Amino acid sequence: MSNKAQQLKLPSPLKVLSKMVNKVVVARLKGDVVVRGVLSIYDSCMNLVLDNAEELDKVGNAKMRYGRILIRGSQIIYISSEEAAA
Repeated sequence: MSNKAQQLKLPSPLKVLSKMVNKVVVARLKGDVVVRGVLSIYDSCMNLVLDNAEELDKVGNAKMRYGRILIRGSQIIYISSEEAAA
């Protein structure tokens, strides 16, 4: 087998994000903060705008409600679709 056949083709992170627009996402941030909200828009630096955002406690319950927030991409550890988690 050639090297090309053995390589796994991964989708671009921005293409994955584009499929999450207008869906509920969960983002884990630096500082052990977890935020859930509807992904409104993002940019090439993975800065996110979430609507109906809320900070979650360790169990996954809403700890604080924020409304619309901007999350700087450099603070994000991972983003997951809530549909995928369910």
